[in-house]
Amino acid sequence: MEAEQRNGAAPFLTIGSDPMEPLMDERLLKTDTVVFDVGKVLLTFEPERVASLLPAEHRQSLKEAMFGPIHRWSEFDLGRKPNEQIAGEIAEAAGVPGGAEMVLEALYRFPETMEPLPLYHCIGPLKKLGKRLYALTNYAEPSFTLTREAFPVLQELDGEVVSSREKLCKPEKELYRRLMDRYGIDPGSSLYIDDVEANVRAGAEIGFRVWHYTGDDRGP
Repeated sequence: MEAEQRNGAAPFLTIGSDPMEPLMDERLLKTDTVVFDVGKVLLTFEPERVASLLPAEHRQSLKEAMFGPIHRWSEFDLGRKPNEQIAGEIAEAAGVPGGAEMVLEALYRFPETMEPLPLYHCIGPLKKLGKRLYALTNYAEPSFTLTREAFPVLQELDGEVVSSREKLCKPEKELYRRLMDRYGIDPGSSLYIDDVEANVRAGAEIGFRVWHYTGDDRGP
């Protein structure tokens, strides 16, 4: 096992001699259990690319209604209302008659716009090392199921808690507790990785060791 220092960040470690194995941040190797967020941690999520799925003539107004200051997209993640109702509210806010179907198409197709980030490629090697791996994510359904199908490495995770299934979103601590209770996770021996500072703070307050993943320390 070899270590490589990068710009003063935590060392990245190679495991074994396979040059195709990803470099591992040492934080991943010094824990029994890793809990990942998905969007912007394992896979890219870019509102601009989601909006590219919308018809050009309505793209800007629908994008603003979905991802603007009110951020109605998060209603899909919360899952307390039918997707069709949320899409209708977005279309109404955007002033686009018939826009609900456009929004739903973007909701169900946005996994096509995603790409793996470096931590995604660490899942397989971490499983070989016997690590327990989970996802805790704010995500709509059936979009999460479609994402798992599109990125099969996600199916190697030992479990997942998805906000829209639970009708709770991070940083609500009850969502973290459901993950812990469902899978017998001890936060003190676990690493939680998220790109949103409020979510990281909530995890730390519950007792997780945390990594605020900003993209600046994602390795090569």
